[in-house]
Amino acid sequence: MEGLATISMVGGRTSQFARLRLHHQRISIRRRPLRYNTNRHLSHKPTSHHHGKQVDSFNAEKITTEHDDSYHARIADSFRKYHSSQTPVILRGLARGCDAYYFWRSIDYWRAAVDPEAPVDVELGLYNSGNRIPMRFADYLNYLEEAKEGAKSGETAYLAQNEVFREVLKDLQIPRFCEDPTLSVGQGKLHHTMLWLGPKGTVSPLHFDPMDNILIQLVGSKRVRLFSPDSTQHLYAGNDGNQYNTSAVDIERPDLDKYPLFQEALPALDCELDEGDSLFIPRKWWHHVRSVTMSASANVWWR
Repeated sequence: MEGLATISMVGGRTSQFARLRLHHQRISIRRRPLRYNTNRHLSHKPTSHHHGKQVDSFNAEKITTEHDDSYHARIADSFRKYHSSQTPVILRGLARGCDAYYFWRSIDYWRAAVDPEAPVDVELGLYNSGNRIPMRFADYLNYLEEAKEGAKSGETAYLAQNEVFREVLKDLQIPRFCEDPTLSVGQGKLHHTMLWLGPKGTVSPLHFDPMDNILIQLVGSKRVRLFSPDSTQHLYAGNDGNQYNTSAVDIERPDLDKYPLFQEALPALDCELDEGDSLFIPRKWWHHVRSVTMSASANVWWR
């Protein structure tokens, strides 16, 4: 699979020692992640009349290289104004260097680290029309390995919005301000940490969440388009059988005869997240997400 290194397993089986080695030794995994030529995938850019402005960003890597208390305080200080004003922002490189950044690109790592019988919910189907079905994690990994450049039309399977497995939760470096009230970024109460894993071309339709959100891009890249809550009345939330927080409009191919008010929605904000980037999506901000490549991401919801 493009973007995924492989780890050699003797006889296809993994001992407990090998599991520990996978967790604690990066030497067996390529430390410089593969890069992608995203220009090949521009055919799926949104085609609506909304030409979005770019989301603001700051380089989290340059704050300091030592992940001590000072590091977390400086990240919080740089981020606080965006949280206070509820303004989306990209934290460039915030997740670069955590274990998930190295390990989650390997199918063999997932097989070694997580119980193959673990149940997951997978979205099958195309944009906004798929069914959510349960399956074993091992079966989904087999599908992902075979998908390679991306699933064929009508066969997309997306491991979307599952709680991060406890076995790999420690691989993540969650921004401390999400769970430390002393850093004064909201209440510092972490509610959920979710996993998103899938081939190129997976889509999360335009929707909003009731809590503040950090989307952490770990493997591959994603393209995100955001609309302010002020656009809600123009986005047909809950129409055509959708949930109250989901738009009926396919913003990449909007049907303006059916949804004419969409033309009055405020200009969008656009961004593309590379490996190691994190995006702050304020509560009730609408967002549409497309995987440009095979992708592994996590997100945290907090107050």
